[in-house]
Amino acid sequence: MEVFYEHDSDDRLIAKKDALELNNWIGHLVDNGRELEILINIAKKLSNEDDMGSRLKELAMENKLHLGVFYRYKSSMVNLHECEDMECDIYYVNKHEEYRNLYKAILQEAHKLKEELYTKILIKL
Repeated sequence: MEVFYEHDSDDRLIAKKDALELNNWIGHLVDNGRELEILINIAKKLSNEDDMGSRLKELAMENKLHLGVFYRYKSSMVNLHECEDMECDIYYVNKHEEYRNLYKAILQEAHKLKEELYTKILIKL
């Protein structure tokens, strides 16, 4: 776990915060992938849910691809410490926001699809 110190510069505090946030995103995407695999198996057991199963598989693949993107982003964060001007800092701030939006989009898509499956399950019960 990252520790924040009073003597940390503003840039260093932001970098630490962003790293913590990124680790949370990765953890959520790992959990999302596991949940999607379980839901794929549930969809297989439901009759006439081939479309749902294939949509869940597509989303699981997309989730894996996003995880790879986030892991690559994590390894590139070391370059943030090499910034020497505001332009470089702003680049990384904007980049982090792009990744935040990507993370949010995949979770929203997963939530929507899971809600649809849960509704179909409830109708069948």
